Amino acid sequence: MSTLTIPISDENLSFLQDWTKENGMTPESFFAAHVDSLRRPKRSPIHPDVIRATGVIQFEGDPREAYLDHMEKKHA
Repeated sequence: MSTLTIPISDENLSFLQDWTKENGMTPESFFAAHVDSLRRPKRSPIHPDVIRATGVIQFEGDPREAYLDHMEKKHA
């Protein structure tokens, strides 16, 4: 295992030590976990069913034109 020295302010080091202790880890394991996450392949795209469940609407076309068409039909 290798050692890395990272310059960090005393204030940030204190915060990091407190945060990692509260979350059941060490500063070393925190950095190791983040480096490991960078090595993982990109996650697969979100499944279309999940996107639909979130209420996010994917619209293809000109939204302004669709709105104007809708308003014209609504008030015709």
